[in-house]
Amino acid sequence: LRGHSDYVRSVAWNHDGSLLASGSYDNTVKLWDPKTMEEKGTLRGHSDYVRSVAWNHDGSLLASGSYDNTVKLWDPKTM
Repeated sequence: LRGHSDYVRSVAWNHDGSLLASGSYDNTVKLWDPKTMEEKGTLRGHSDYVRSVAWNHDGSLLASGSYDNTVKLWDPKTM
């Protein structure tokens, strides 16, 4: 999958495998459809590298942690 402009630091599948999240040193989180291998959207809001991404148990929230000393919670349905 290509789309980030810098190193990918973290990836995580959602609960049913329908989405893959990737966090990058380009300060963004991207969501991917693994069946089509297409980018579904880009989450912007961090001001430094995204170090980690993780889904909650039912896939309704995605957390991203960054070197900007913040954790952000994202709702994939609002993309």
